[in-house]
This record gives sequence, C-alpha cells and structure tokens, in this order.
Amino acid sequence: MLLKNLTPYRTARDIVFKELDKLVEDKIELTPIYEASNRIAAEDIFSPEDLPMFNRSAMDGYGVIAEDTFGASETNPVILDLLEDPNTAVRRGQCVKLSTGMAIPKGVDGVVMKEYCIEGEGFVEVRRGIRPYENISKIGEDIKRGDLVLKRGEVITPYHIGILSSLGIKYVKTYNLSVGIVATGDELVDLEDVSSIEELKKKRYIVNSNTPMFYALTGELGFTPKMYKSVRDNREEIEEVLLKAIEENDVVVTTGGTSVGDRDYTLEVVKDIGEVIIHGVKIRPGKPFGFGRCSLGEKETLLYMLSGYPVAAVVQWELFFRGYFRSRRSIYLPLKRGVPSTAGRTDVVRVKLVSENRRTYVEPLRIRGSGVLSSLKDGDGYILVEEDIEGYEKGDYVKVYLF
Repeated sequence: MLLKNLTPYRTARDIVFKELDKLVEDKIELTPIYEASNRIAAEDIFSPEDLPMFNRSAMDGYGVIAEDTFGASETNPVILDLLEDPNTAVRRGQCVKLSTGMAIPKGVDGVVMKEYCIEGEGFVEVRRGIRPYENISKIGEDIKRGDLVLKRGEVITPYHIGILSSLGIKYVKTYNLSVGIVATGDELVDLEDVSSIEELKKKRYIVNSNTPMFYALTGELGFTPKMYKSVRDNREEIEEVLLKAIEENDVVVTTGGTSVGDRDYTLEVVKDIGEVIIHGVKIRPGKPFGFGRCSLGEKETLLYMLSGYPVAAVVQWELFFRGYFRSRRSIYLPLKRGVPSTAGRTDVVRVKLVSENRRTYVEPLRIRGSGVLSSLKDGDGYILVEEDIEGYEKGDYVKVYLF
C-alpha cells in the first residue's frame, strides 16, 4: 500500500512547530551557569553593566602619565618615581606597578610593558614611550551596558558562560525537555544484548542503532534523553511501552512502524491512545513521517513517529525537531554536478564540500537509500531541493546546511 494525502513539507513543518511553540512555554528551568553549556537559552539577556566595569591594565607593567614617556628609548630612558601603593593617585614624574586586569589608578593614562622597564630602588627606568591609553582596557570596551549578550533560542557556549560570569550572572533560563526513545521491529536486537557478530549474522538480526543515535542527538540539544528497550512488531507490546514513555516524557520519538504494512502498528496505536496529526510528508528521504500528540490527565506529550531507516529518521528529526531549536549554519556554493529532482516533492540531498582550482564546490553524494549511515558520517551537510524546483544544474549556487 502507498501513503496517500501527503502533506507538503513547509505546511507540515509549520504544523509541527506550532505544537512545539505550545509545548516549550512550560518547559523552562533556571539553570546554574556552570551547567548551562550546550543548553538552549529561553530568554534574552542584556548586559546589566559595562564590561570592563572600570579601566584596567591590559598588560603587566607600570602605570604612567603617557606624556612623561615621550621620547624614551634604550639610549635615553626616562626615570620615574615608583609609588608603593597601587591605589595612590599618580602625578607627573611618578608611576605605579600594575598586573594584568588591575584597576587603573587616578592620573594614569597608559601602561608601559615591564619588558621595556628596569625597576630600581624606588624608581623605574622607562626605555620606550607610549601613546595615551596604550595598554589600557577602557570601560565598556568589550560590552556596553544594555548590549544583548545571549539571545533566546541561542545555544549557550562556554564563551557565553565566560561573559555571563564576568557580569555576575549566576543563573540562566533554559529549555529542558525529556525525550523518550523507542525503536520497533522484529529484526532488531539492542546493543547491550549483542553477544557476537557471528550470532548477528547467523540469526540475521539488525543492531538497534537508532536508539543510541537519537539518545546522542537529544543530548546534543541539551535535553534529557531516556532509552527504552526495543519492541517487537506486536500491537499490545508497542502500546504498553508507548503509554509508559508518554507518561514519563514531554516528547516521545519512535522509529519503525510508520509505513502502511501489515505489521506497522505504531500509527494504529497512536490513533487509539491519542491523535495522529500528520502521516506522510512530501519529502525524500523520510516520506512516512508521523506526528501526533497524546494526553494523559493534564499532561500532553508530542509524538514523533520516524522511519526505521536511519538516514530517513535523521532527516525527519533534522527538519521537524532539531530545526526548531537549532538552525544550521549555511553557505551558498556552486554545484560540481547537477541534482535531478521531481516537482511536487522536497528532496534532502546529502553533500560533500570539495576543493578544485582554489574554489570550493558542492558535490552531491552518489548514495541512494535511507539506510546508508555512512552518508551522514561522510557528508558535510545537505541541500534542500524545494518542491517547486525540478532540480539544479551544474554550477548553480545552492544553499548548503552544514553539519
């Protein structure tokens, strides 16, 4: 049987994203800054203060009045009195010893690097002149009060954490979803149950690679993944594990059982216990994408019913889940060869970037099939051939979404 009444990709994405809009409103938590790396910010944060908050030394050296050093050289050093207290106001003919990051005392308008100075008993020989405000980090040089330092929806990096910490910010609001992962299929064996390669070949089992892969993909988004044992193609068993996963998670991701074969029960179960909103999208790979929701009491869980084929499942995840929270970096580059496509369907084409004659080109991977995992490992990204385009010609510039 064939899937009927396929939903256009952009329409399906809008439907899914609107459901996610409602879900994430209540999935915000206050996260200690030390634990926020790789999480997704749920708020805009504007700087409460200038950074630096005061003028400070950018070097180890001596704080001076820059004019006192004009003309100083190896053969004609300037002698300045060295003050003992670094907090003392400096007057003409005086200097103060400073370390990197120390506040600039009153009167100082430059710092001479210690490499160009010789310190004596109560004095310093300055052997190089400096300009006013040389080697001084000025107030607000890095960040101005009111600057946007973290944008809602942005992935929090260690560098964000460095800036937020410098501003005295201890907590940040982040999104946190719990994601249950369930794989279905009689042919599957979970990784922990594999005893030997020989047994796999003999019994013709397929290792359940989807569950550990989606566990990692969920963690990449800063969310909390939960794995469940793979389930046979048995309606009662699928319903049992799905109800448990729905009760325990905000989102449930299933792989397998989304087509219309005799033993594809996932969609049937979801129809009975909840609602199937989408089944079948005009994309390749990933056409048998299913999306729904289920309510247990006051709790509502979204269900992503993905293909059992790894590549198709990853494409579905990329377009309908990851893409909501994290957009890919993209670049426009010319195609090394043409990409055929069929109008009325969005094609997701895996590509590599190749260099030739000092130029970078996009080379579509010559791989077909939704189970070829190496195409994800070896690819540098993908392009979308929208449904109103009948492919691209060699040399056309295309937008590449980078992995």
